[in-house]
Amino acid sequence: MEIGVNRRRWLLVAVLLLAYGLRVHNLEVQSFWNDEGNSARLSERSIPLIIEGTASDIHPPLYYLLLNQWRKLVGHSEFGLRSLSLFAGLLTVPLTFVLGKKLEHRATRRKHGGSQRLGLIAAALVAINPAMVYYSQEARMYGLLGFLAVLTTVLLLRWFSVDSNQLSVNSNRSWMWGGAYVLCAAAGLYTHYFFPTVLLVHNLFVLLKIIQAYRTNFTIHNSLFTIKYWSLLMLATLLLYAPWLPIFLDQFGSDPVNRPGVGEFVTAVSHFLTFGATIEQEASLLWLVAGLLVIGLAYGRAKLILPLLGVLVPLGMMFVTGTTDAEFYKFLIVAVPFWVIWLGAAFTEANQRGLQLVAGICLLMLPWGEWQSLQNMYADPAYARADYRAMANRILAEDYPNAGVILNAANQWEAFTYYYLDSGNVYPLPEGRSRPSPDEIDATLSQIAAQHGRLYAIFWGEAQRDPERLIERWLDAHAFKATDEWYGDVRFVTYAVPSAPATEMATAVSLPFGENIRLNGYTLSETSLRPGDIVAVTLFWETAVPLQNRYKVFLHLVDENGIPVSQRDSEPGGGLALTTTWQPGEQVLDNHGLLIPRDLPPGSYRLLLGLYDLADPANRLPITTPEGITDAYWLTTLQVGE
Repeated sequence: MEIGVNRRRWLLVAVLLLAYGLRVHNLEVQSFWNDEGNSARLSERSIPLIIEGTASDIHPPLYYLLLNQWRKLVGHSEFGLRSLSLFAGLLTVPLTFVLGKKLEHRATRRKHGGSQRLGLIAAALVAINPAMVYYSQEARMYGLLGFLAVLTTVLLLRWFSVDSNQLSVNSNRSWMWGGAYVLCAAAGLYTHYFFPTVLLVHNLFVLLKIIQAYRTNFTIHNSLFTIKYWSLLMLATLLLYAPWLPIFLDQFGSDPVNRPGVGEFVTAVSHFLTFGATIEQEASLLWLVAGLLVIGLAYGRAKLILPLLGVLVPLGMMFVTGTTDAEFYKFLIVAVPFWVIWLGAAFTEANQRGLQLVAGICLLMLPWGEWQSLQNMYADPAYARADYRAMANRILAEDYPNAGVILNAANQWEAFTYYYLDSGNVYPLPEGRSRPSPDEIDATLSQIAAQHGRLYAIFWGEAQRDPERLIERWLDAHAFKATDEWYGDVRFVTYAVPSAPATEMATAVSLPFGENIRLNGYTLSETSLRPGDIVAVTLFWETAVPLQNRYKVFLHLVDENGIPVSQRDSEPGGGLALTTTWQPGEQVLDNHGLLIPRDLPPGSYRLLLGLYDLADPANRLPITTPEGITDAYWLTTLQVGE
């Protein structure tokens, strides 16, 4: 059924309003995470400093240069800085409509008077696509990357006309469209190092259309001129990018490549392209996607050459280069518009009413999974970005007079200091780009610890910058870990720093915990504290035999009625001195901190200690004391003042 011109316009307006609503909803609710902090900080600089900074970064400068000007118009709030990506992502929707319209089946156009159903379906699918929405809400270059990928493709098709058997340069203002293509293609190259994949798609498409025309004995109008002109466009694009080309080539390393199986990779990226990264894979939904792809491929024939290339070439490039981990799926933003056109073609290209009905039903079922993914993105903490805002606000609220902040790894500084003013007490570690040595860490942290009575440590990306966890090991050995919490994929840890390390046992007890573990004694920092202070406890353990089970230490602070008012559960050594690694007869020093709640009323509180099986928390080890057997040993009584 033909879609009238007015109805088509109103449908497109409705799709755009929906796209805007999904992208603006909760835009400023989540904190900036690491990379967004980098965008915020880098865009503060002058233009020469932005170019200088990105020359040593993993991304080229255009997005940061645009953000530098954008922030002058809208400010530097989370909403303002993210809104650049919002509008780039929003403009991708009508461009996808134009691209789908140009690629729609010629027979369908003639039969239905140009209903442009494929363009409308593709635009609607991009509007609600969770991955496209997600990266339209992030102060990074991926929204712009997707926009430029579609824009250059539309300009390519505008530069020359393509139907099923012919290819010719569009003589109407061909130089204008060619020049626009060159500028936008160069902009894409200056936006992200994955953009050459888009140009590869375009070159393969032009080549395949030329080969197809020769093989079917159809004329390629002005063929020599077309080929020469296309070569000139590519040369002009390369010349514009030439100043940055050496930096681009430096991005290629020789790290080992670990690839998943082809089937596993294709399944994972199919899920991402359709439902984003904020929902678990569901086989039934992926079968719907597979059915649509098969129908579209079967009936789209040569008309899907460009969408097929737009999907398969980026996937192939990622697989070949080994960028197959989930963290790199965002590169596939360039493929999403082609992907949804392929899905939509299952409905518009099928020439059998039954298959068209099946395709229509499958397309109508996809938004159910996409809506679930969007709901998770908006509201599920499991999919939230790392909350640097909350961590900074917590440090500010605790207002400890002599606190330092350690950022491991160093590239957290930009996001954290967006919310927390660095007044000389924020330490990005490890320093430099090389992996740290134990001596370097000891010297650096000894100097830092000497200046502060409390340290906050924010751990992220240790596997790359500090794989031996030297920083955390030093802190666990020389300070007292009181909290250890996750904010998204970032750990927030609070340490009390003693005036001197507790290497000597203050109180000897020699208490058996179970059959093989013995507490030789302990040392307490002090027993008179105020709300907000940290109780520092050093435990001296020993085992008689190698231990097969992992045990957790618990410290409970209870009131006069035995009700816990604070507790700390942790494996020994902050989780780095597991009981399964203890050597028989060797004394293990184990530091623990327990935070006194800021709202705790003054009074006397008992500090209890125990061990329980990590695999079965209800299984506490029996403790043999002079008064009898218990499962929680009374270490001492603490006096909490006002």
